[in-house]
Amino acid sequence: MNSDDTRTRILKAAGQVVLERGAAGLTLAAVAAEAALSKGGLLYHFATKEELLMAMVDRLIEVTEERIQAHRTTDTEPGSWARGYIRACAVDDVLANDPTGRLGVALLAAGATRPDLTEGLRARQATWRERLHEDGIDPANAQIARLATDGLWLSDIFGLAVLSEDERPGVIERLEALTRP
Repeated sequence: MNSDDTRTRILKAAGQVVLERGAAGLTLAAVAAEAALSKGGLLYHFATKEELLMAMVDRLIEVTEERIQAHRTTDTEPGSWARGYIRACAVDDVLANDPTGRLGVALLAAGATRPDLTEGLRARQATWRERLHEDGIDPANAQIARLATDGLWLSDIFGLAVLSEDERPGVIERLEALTRP
């Protein structure tokens, strides 16, 4: 197994630990056990818990961008980037037990106390803002849709029942309507 495969396995294991035990249960020992590695094997790839958390945030960025691009393979109209973002973050097509999906990013809540751990996500915001401005739709509507999507995403992370199951599709549909020229 190559180093990239092992790193991916560790990141999935870390997400699984968070899903099962919450952010407070994320320890290097727990992740090593979940990944079926020795603690030394884990430390070879991630010397500290902070390095692991930063890699998890980086993986969140990758997963989000992969999902946006996947959406854009079938949607090429103006506003496709914004709609891809909505689909990547607010639509329930990610398995509830997917450790690299939306639920795995509960780590962002843990990283909130250490802003340096989420630097990669903060740095990516300028790129995402630029993509929204170049998306061929009203930039204000694009930003409103994105901010509302972020609110839905955070509600999911914290388990807040902001919308009922009946309300959610209508809200997402309205957000997507904002992204149409």
